[in-house]
Amino acid sequence: MTLSIGMTLLILLAAVMHAGWNVLVKFGNDAFLNMGLIVGLGGLLGLAATPFVDFPDPASWIWLFGSCMFHLGYYTFLVMAYRHGELSQVYPIARGSAPPLVALSSWLLYAQMLTPLQTAGVVSISIGILTLAADKPVDRAHKWEAIAFGLLTGLTIMGYTICDGQGIRHAGATEREQLGYIVWLFVLDSPLLVIYCFMQRGRAVTEFVRQNWKLGLCGAALSLAAYGIAIMAMKFGDFGHVSALRETSVIFAALMSAYLLKERFRKRRYVSVTLVALGAVLLH
Repeated sequence: MTLSIGMTLLILLAAVMHAGWNVLVKFGNDAFLNMGLIVGLGGLLGLAATPFVDFPDPASWIWLFGSCMFHLGYYTFLVMAYRHGELSQVYPIARGSAPPLVALSSWLLYAQMLTPLQTAGVVSISIGILTLAADKPVDRAHKWEAIAFGLLTGLTIMGYTICDGQGIRHAGATEREQLGYIVWLFVLDSPLLVIYCFMQRGRAVTEFVRQNWKLGLCGAALSLAAYGIAIMAMKFGDFGHVSALRETSVIFAALMSAYLLKERFRKRRYVSVTLVALGAVLLH
């Protein structure tokens, strides 16, 4: 299935929002608690929305549960990767490896075939994103560990993408049921990371929330909207197509980091941007 121009633009908007909340995670000196705060408040926003949606069809529950488990693995492997490598290396590896993994698995499991041009688009976007991982040298003693955990993170992204793609298609015939799947995913997903934050930091979490709840609320709203759009898009398009467009968020994050966080934007990153832009055109 080919996405319409309107849906393609919506996914790109979702990528910008996804990049936005990831940049918010980088503000301050504690990215771990920033992420926990954003995910936790995302769960509360989802809970507040439950009266306005219908509960998803029971056929989608197994996919909802599977997505939550893969998200738990995503948080775990991402934290492990950040212990051995820098954000500029780990994040592109995780996000850049996801589109080809999603395209391959959706082809093997559900016979979702991409056209040759769309396949070239997935490859172009993935190469563009992965080149960011080589943009900044890291300690050679830990490089293989950062790469390994980054790739494991990419596998979990593949897992929850497939689960959510199937989940939204089994959530029910009405829009309220489909929105219910998205809302309940946020509600059920957030407690896992919040509990982990309290286990690691204890009472410091409460003080952090008091001081940073406004930033967390902005990030939570962006996160919910961005991932909600991506899940709905998988009802109308092939999983690999949607995944590749969504992962352009890495490029938007790099641009935002350069202008908002004053990080250096090296010449190699212009090549990455060009490859991702080419891939997006080929996909459509």
